[in-house]
Amino acid sequence: MLRKLGFPIYGMIFLLLTLPACGYEKRDYGRDATNVAHGNYGSPVSDADHQTRAYQTQQLTGPVSHNNKTMAYSQFLSDQVNAVPGVNTAVVVTTDQNAYVALMIDHSAVGTKGTTKETNNAGTTKGMYNDTKPYDDSMPRNDLNNGFNSYETAVHHELLSHRFKQEIAEKVRQLQPNLMDVYISANRDFLNKMNTYAQETWKGHDLHPQLTDFNQTVTRIFGTAQQLPQD
Repeated sequence: MLRKLGFPIYGMIFLLLTLPACGYEKRDYGRDATNVAHGNYGSPVSDADHQTRAYQTQQLTGPVSHNNKTMAYSQFLSDQVNAVPGVNTAVVVTTDQNAYVALMIDHSAVGTKGTTKETNNAGTTKGMYNDTKPYDDSMPRNDLNNGFNSYETAVHHELLSHRFKQEIAEKVRQLQPNLMDVYISANRDFLNKMNTYAQETWKGHDLHPQLTDFNQTVTRIFGTAQQLPQD
């Protein structure tokens, strides 16, 4: 697994100068960088933090359209997001405009999401996979998570904390500064769908035939209406 990258001063200046004019400006966001580095995303968030957030920036100012013209699975960005504290698994697809991140959450960080648990791990104490079907341990081959004996998901992207998404979005923008926007979700259906795109890429298949399905999926997951700042 690739680890976090370090950049010399002149490299950081270059990246800052090449960020697109999309309403996002990299800042410290008033956060405690030490806490974030150690996987603590639970500190309070100010109004200024929200107005300069690095994810779903276009939806701060008005409606958006997920009318992507190209798409590609990025193993490199997936590996880099996977290394962020709190992320167990990440699947990243880039388009001509944006990056879309699907992920599963583990316990290597705090403050990543609300307290509601979606994954049923009761079977682990009984030596079985699915507590509701003790004699059936099967799972669809393309799924990363079906809600049993696995890591956490979150049905809506707004359930993920601001600082958690901010850390991921800044990582993605740092590595690919030409992006217009970054969209992040731990929705289980979205995660499994994104995994199918990764599998198609690993098989050597072109993803262009999947583009219409992809645009419909991300429109359903992230919506098009203007988003209010998250608490």
